[in-house]
Amino acid sequence: MNYELNFEYLIERVTPQMDAEQVAQVYRAYEVAHEAHTGQTRDEGTPYIVHPIRVAVSIVDELNLYSPKLICSALLHDVIEDSAVTREDIGRMFDEEIAEVVWLLTKLEEVRLSEYLARIEAAAHTGAPIVKLCDRLDNLRSVAHTPLHDELQRWLEEARADLTRLETMLKGGHR
Repeated sequence: MNYELNFEYLIERVTPQMDAEQVAQVYRAYEVAHEAHTGQTRDEGTPYIVHPIRVAVSIVDELNLYSPKLICSALLHDVIEDSAVTREDIGRMFDEEIAEVVWLLTKLEEVRLSEYLARIEAAAHTGAPIVKLCDRLDNLRSVAHTPLHDELQRWLEEARADLTRLETMLKGGHR
């Protein structure tokens, strides 16, 4: 997989699987995310918008899921914590299901990592864990390019916690 795939590639992949209204919704999610992340860069130096696009592409290419809700949520997953966009804004622009997933994926500073992950796990029915795992996968793929040692350590610790929770969920029969 080419990890620098762009939005046009994502649209090419989903268009045969979605109706025109769903594709338009994916475009809107991209536009909101692009605007929210304008001027932001990832630790590895890429424009921030590349990350949510890669997360959405992972959902499609690696999991073979064409859910507009999951794809839009992937594109929007960092907008609340990185911009002035609110959960209510997302609910108005999209729908309550997408707003709920994006809210679940929003890591607030005052919330401990274990609480954050437990909240996502408890809402497995929303699809939030799928987006979170694709997010974590992209973070791990890009971590080799980050010059920030502290960021690398944080990502590795969070990935370990995610994998432990996933393993527990799978052993318990939750799918």
